[in-house]
Amino acid sequence: MLGEKEDTQTPGSVRPTSVWVWVLRGTLALLVSAAALVWAFHDVPMGELADGLRSTDPTAISVYILVSLAFQAARVVRWGLLITPVKDVGARAIWQAGLIGIPASAFLPLRLGEFVRPVMIARAGVPFATGMASVVVERVADGIVNVGLFFILLSIMPASAPLSDSLRTAGFLASVVFGGAVVFLVVAGFARAKSVALLRVVLRPVPDRIVDRAVHLLETFLDGVTPLSNGRRLAAFLILTALYWGANGAITTYLARSYGLDVPFMAGPFALTCVVFAIMIPAGPAFAGTLELGMSLGFSPFAVSPVQVAAVALGAHAATLLVLALTAGLGFLVGSPPRSDAATGASS
Repeated sequence: MLGEKEDTQTPGSVRPTSVWVWVLRGTLALLVSAAALVWAFHDVPMGELADGLRSTDPTAISVYILVSLAFQAARVVRWGLLITPVKDVGARAIWQAGLIGIPASAFLPLRLGEFVRPVMIARAGVPFATGMASVVVERVADGIVNVGLFFILLSIMPASAPLSDSLRTAGFLASVVFGGAVVFLVVAGFARAKSVALLRVVLRPVPDRIVDRAVHLLETFLDGVTPLSNGRRLAAFLILTALYWGANGAITTYLARSYGLDVPFMAGPFALTCVVFAIMIPAGPAFAGTLELGMSLGFSPFAVSPVQVAAVALGAHAATLLVLALTAGLGFLVGSPPRSDAATGASS
């Protein structure tokens, strides 16, 4: 009509400012990865590193890949413990979302892949916020286990071991982040009614419509936390977490020794905790740079050659990416779960 301003923006269009924001974020992520690689490899002669990589033991790498594939299956089973009490979506939906979503968290930059599992499982009927809460619970549990393991291993480290200030700072920051997250989840999960009431008090000046949406979002989020209030389920979750990280640390030591590193058994688990801290830094895709930095810091107290550590880091990184690619491939082979009769009827 005359006098009305026509809206020329199409529904699917993206504002230029949004594009530039993502370009800036992507550029910063790549710069972080580049800086991490420089930090990790600044004292590594590239010629010697090539020789170190040629010493890769095919048997050791194969064992590492096979064991790591089993790790990924254990992670999906553990995640299922958080999903099935909320809604029985079936094993197929959980395996598909887990097998695709877990690798996505590594391949996508800036940790954007963490949203893939919640989005995929939401198609099976689990609210997005609940799915997101399950991922947060996983990350917090993994973080706390690694913080605890870091300080335990740090306490039994030989007095002569060279420990950089960067290691201690990383451990302290991780303990603050994950410790605070644990407090929040425990308080919110076991004092659900009080948490909701507190949110309403805080949002009192806000319109009721927005408050109701915020409360609904919080309650849906807490649905992903409450499954662990069941003792047997919590025990299974903790056992799988301990087995996952214990075996992961052991296989890291095994791989390091295959490259000629004369290190004690504790070196692999300790290096792995440092990798966990390093990949918390938002960076480029596939943990580029941050994984190598974590390995470099983690093996530094054990008097090993930087060249050897760099070879281990690159070998482990390449094998891990192959494992994640195979895992995602299995997820796509699983295929989409069949639609329920209700959903089929609604669409007809």
